[in-house]
Amino acid sequence: MSARPAPGRALEAALLVAGALLGAAAIRSGVGHHDEGLMLAWADRIAAGQWPYRDFWSNYPPGQALVDALLVKAFGPSLLAWRIVRVLAGALLAVVGFRLVRERGATPAVALLAWAALAGALAWPLTPGPSATAVLLGLSAVAVARRSVIAGAVLAGIGGAFRYEVGAAAALGVMLVAPGTRAAWQAAAIAAGTTLLAMLPFLIVAPGDVVDQTIGFLGIAGLQRTDLRLDPGGIGADPNKLLELWFPSFLLAAAAALAIWVVMCRPQRRDLAALPIVAVGAAYLLSRPDEFHLVPLSAGVAVASTVAWIGATSRWRGGWLVVVAVIALHGWERQAGVLLHPPAQAAVPGGVGDGVRMASHEARALRRLIPRVRALTPGGGSVLVAPPRYDRVRVGDPLLNVLLRRPDPSRYDVIQPGVVTTAAVQREIARDLRRRHTRVVVRWLGSAARRVEANGSGRSSGVHLLDRAIARDYRRLARYGDWLVLVRR
Repeated sequence: MSARPAPGRALEAALLVAGALLGAAAIRSGVGHHDEGLMLAWADRIAAGQWPYRDFWSNYPPGQALVDALLVKAFGPSLLAWRIVRVLAGALLAVVGFRLVRERGATPAVALLAWAALAGALAWPLTPGPSATAVLLGLSAVAVARRSVIAGAVLAGIGGAFRYEVGAAAALGVMLVAPGTRAAWQAAAIAAGTTLLAMLPFLIVAPGDVVDQTIGFLGIAGLQRTDLRLDPGGIGADPNKLLELWFPSFLLAAAAALAIWVVMCRPQRRDLAALPIVAVGAAYLLSRPDEFHLVPLSAGVAVASTVAWIGATSRWRGGWLVVVAVIALHGWERQAGVLLHPPAQAAVPGGVGDGVRMASHEARALRRLIPRVRALTPGGGSVLVAPPRYDRVRVGDPLLNVLLRRPDPSRYDVIQPGVVTTAAVQREIARDLRRRHTRVVVRWLGSAARRVEANGSGRSSGVHLLDRAIARDYRRLARYGDWLVLVRR
């Protein structure tokens, strides 16, 4: 099928606004104690002059934390600023995907369906991590490469500074678009060089720590792996809940169908350009098939399935449209659910919420806890926000440090099995508590922290050094909802 002319700028602008409105529909709803808190805590550290890897532990490339640090510098600490940027990134990605499939030959109606799928996939869930930005750069690289392979390779390389694997997948996509073998390998070299250049300052400052924390982390990431859940036990026949339950499996099945399409139909090289993102998205989702790991695969499958529809015979076209439509339905239905059935929420206290809301019972507790802890730590003294126990951890609450405006005394904002469950790290944190004269420890006892999963995070490491040090040196002062405040004896 022959390629169609580029869509009008007015239509793209309208789609950008519509995508942003969709993403912003629930922009103030809910907080992420672990994921959101982690990115904002890292942003605070960088804005204060600290270096990732050397001064604090981080398992991500630095791109997203640097963007968030710039927001802190420009607007001050805020739970809303990163959400606005994230909404705009999702809206822009949907327009990039729309243009990509339209130029490849999709009809206006099918291209709009692809846009709806991408807009929905990026609108929910609104997560703070680097995945959305990396996928935006990756798909933009593929789209731009059709006109300039060099520009596409540079964008892919920048994407690698947000997520290594997405950047590498985007570089491979650019290679597939490149006209000829020589141009393809030049694109690979430019992409790799761009990522290396972006990482160079950090490699100079802390080369061993960069490798150990971002690549070495893969050796312990499996401790939090969960299995696909297919059994609807406890859900009943609610179609919305069933869609949410089975959606990860649906995406993985669609990725498998795309692999079969490649083998059976042998499409042109340029039509394969989104498939590397599908491959890394599938691996990412398999590592933990929950809503926080959907974005790369949802976006990749939406674009790749639309491209497959373009060259498919009438026998298979309906199937590819169903794939794209289900992705659109999932994202838009999630947003509609938040708007039509909002949970009981109240404004986040602490002065950095900017209108963002959280569960009402948490807000009530924090309205009492925050002034109490601030009074105990005049002058900005450090506060350790601890999990219920350190030998067995699932997630932490670094968001509390952000709300308190009190730093973590250690370099481990992340509460990760295989990291803070080890003897070496626990000894280091115990030393930091003494060295920083940390007066307050807050145990986060929320249900998310106490939940035990059937993986490595649910097994005790047998290391109790830090828990014993806290029990020896701190006493109970008060409990506010899910937070238990301890003060030095």
